[in-house]
Amino acid sequence: MATLTDRAFRLHVSALCWCAANLTDGRVRDTELRLVAHVRGMTATARQLEAAGLWERVEDGWVLHDFHDYQPTADHVRAERERNAARQKRYREKKTADSAPAEPSVEPTRNAGSNGVTAAVSRPVTNGAPTRTRPVPGSIPGGIEPSPLPPPEGARADAPGVPPFAQALAEQLAAAGCHLQWRTDSADQEALRRHLDRVPVARLVDAARRAWNPANPPRSIRYLIKVWDGTPGTPADAPDAPAHAPVPDMFDRAMARARARMAGTHGTSPDTPKALTA
Repeated sequence: MATLTDRAFRLHVSALCWCAANLTDGRVRDTELRLVAHVRGMTATARQLEAAGLWERVEDGWVLHDFHDYQPTADHVRAERERNAARQKRYREKKTADSAPAEPSVEPTRNAGSNGVTAAVSRPVTNGAPTRTRPVPGSIPGGIEPSPLPPPEGARADAPGVPPFAQALAEQLAAAGCHLQWRTDSADQEALRRHLDRVPVARLVDAARRAWNPANPPRSIRYLIKVWDGTPGTPADAPDAPAHAPVPDMFDRAMARARARMAGTHGTSPDTPKALTA
């Protein structure tokens, strides 16, 4: 194909795509040639491909050489489409049958005359896995559905990974159905302290419940740390503002440690300015 002209190369590639899309088994009729591509000298260009051994001349058109060595036959494609359609139909029918509410059947009981029980509701018996009934949003507290997955390992509120200062937050998250891993490093704990200092625990839990996806729940507390980054803080004079004082940022803490080291070296208070000497 390296020796083909630009027009011949374009016509050949366009014919491959056209035959695959229209299931012609690599056949291009004379009357269809103008539908394949728009090039000048269409017939002459087709003869170039025939001379190069890529096309073969037949009675009413051309056949692309070795087309079925790289492309499935039209019958195979149609059969595959029919199988896919039948499989999708069976899946939709099964899904519709599973989601339809079962009608209870009322049958007289054997001891209806002795104890006054007149009827019993029969429950359908299935041999497969139990079908999980999706609760109505109005029946869930706050309209949030708890995670259908079991809590991950180490997701308990008293897990070793929970920092002591975040114990109350962990307990309320677990009570709200937000089960997470609590493996945290120093940066994670710094972010948790920052959020607890500026936002009440109840508002942090509410933001976590709103961002919770029960179909694909997060597995780490780091996900909620990112969610809380966008949660606005509470003014210091607000009724529900955190009671403890804000924790200094990393720069302030580093400066405090430096002053403490200087105080231990020179025997002076870190807040006492040094006397200027000549």
